[in-house]
Amino acid sequence: MNNLEVTLTFKVYWRFKKHHHLKVTKCKKIIDVKNNKMLKYGVRGFYIDGSYYKRNQINLMIEKIPNEKCPF
Repeated sequence: MNNLEVTLTFKVYWRFKKHHHLKVTKCKKIIDVKNNKMLKYGVRGFYIDGSYYKRNQINLMIEKIPNEKCPF
């Protein structure tokens, strides 16, 4: 059986305040950039680092990614 690998590219706009490695897209997908995986969610929320968060609480936990200028 042949394995097929597909690479997807998402543009992210927000990040979690406490977990900077978790990024959020405009289509509300949460991506872990450390492991290059999308977070799976249950019916009403997400498990993040062993804690459960409701989907309606996510907006309070994210911030816009700041523009970091290159010093060079």
